[in-house]
Amino acid sequence: MHTLFAVDTQLFLLINHLPHTGLTDAVAKFFSLIGTVGLVWFVIGGLLFLKEEKKHHMFFAPIIGAGGVSYVLVELMIKPLVARVRPMASMGAIIVGSHKTDASFPSGHTTIAFAMAVVLSAYEPKFRWVFYTLAVCIALSRIFVGAHYPTDVLFGALLGWSIGASMLWVRKQFHIVTHSSK
Repeated sequence: MHTLFAVDTQLFLLINHLPHTGLTDAVAKFFSLIGTVGLVWFVIGGLLFLKEEKKHHMFFAPIIGAGGVSYVLVELMIKPLVARVRPMASMGAIIVGSHKTDASFPSGHTTIAFAMAVVLSAYEPKFRWVFYTLAVCIALSRIFVGAHYPTDVLFGALLGWSIGASMLWVRKQFHIVTHSSK
């Protein structure tokens, strides 16, 4: 386990120590900001809903479900249980912006980003690459600004993907039940 943490720390420092300029810091802070509480994803979801020809009442269920499950699992269950300390300047981390003091593992920004990328890709497959690129940018920004280790982000991405896929599965089950009951 010690080796994993050592590799994680070295990979963190490699990404975190990429050139920090006014522009790179601003871009990373932008991606971190829009990823906060899934803000960008709910805006995209709203725009997709408005674009839809047939506005069905269950459109937002997987989106809200993915956001809610992400929050409960990460913030209320896993982070308090694992209680991993965030990277600190004393270990050589470059901290951009304010430094949070809550637990680090897993990355909530990354979890919700990947959960939403999965769900929104099901609605608009032609924009899948945009959704996943945005999720990756949000995830990498969290390392660059000094908020998370790579394993925090990797686990967040895997957890988010699982949550998103689960929400789509639940949605599919619901549609099967409602269609067969008519």
